Amino acid sequence: MRLSIVGSLVVAMTVLVKDEAVKCKSVELSDLTTGEMFATRQRAKDGEFWAVHELAAKTQLVDDQGRKHTVTYEMLRDTSSTNFKMLEELDYQLQLKLKAESLENPSS
Repeated sequence: MRLSIVGSLVVAMTVLVKDEAVKCKSVELSDLTTGEMFATRQRAKDGEFWAVHELAAKTQLVDDQGRKHTVTYEMLRDTSSTNFKMLEELDYQLQLKLKAESLENPSS
C-alpha cells in the first residue's frame, strides 16, 4: 500500500499539457519504494541535489479536473521558495503518516 498526502501550494505551478499551460495549486505527495528512490538518484547530474530529485519524484500536481501531472527537478528548482517550503512541510507530514501507519501495522 502506498501512502500519500494531499495539500495546496501558496503559488500555483504551471505545467504544459499538449502545449497548453495548466496552473495547479493542489499537490499530492506519495511515498517512494527503495527502487524508485535509487532510480531517482541515478538521474541526478553533477551539482544537483538528491533530495530535490526525490521530492520531485514524490510530488504530483493535481489540476482542477483531478488529473495528476509529473513534477520535474527543474520545476522545483524554479518554483518559489514558499512553495518549496510547503512541499518540504508536506513531505514531513507524509513521514509522520508513514510512521503512524508502521506503528499500527508493525512488520514481522
